[in-house]
Amino acid sequence: METQSVPASAFLHISAFSILGVLGTFAFTEETERNRVRYFLWLIAYAGASEVLQLCVPGRWASAEDIIFNLLGLCLGAFIYSIILSSFNGGYSPSAEPATA
Repeated sequence: METQSVPASAFLHISAFSILGVLGTFAFTEETERNRVRYFLWLIAYAGASEVLQLCVPGRWASAEDIIFNLLGLCLGAFIYSIILSSFNGGYSPSAEPATA
């Protein structure tokens, strides 16, 4: 049985979950801060569950490294989305409080 090298596995997990992080952050942009945190926690749970469920598939296995790569990808995706949002909105964030003069 041939396995992927750690760098290739890391790249695949981080890239896939960073896309999920960007899309998930985009989907929850207009939510309240509490709901955004709640939804992001669900994405984190999904990152772990996707690895644990591999134990049920013959020939697949779960690893702690893959869960860490999944979580890094989610955080990277959320960070990328925040950069994209701030560049298109001139630094505006929907959750930012309006400045009072």
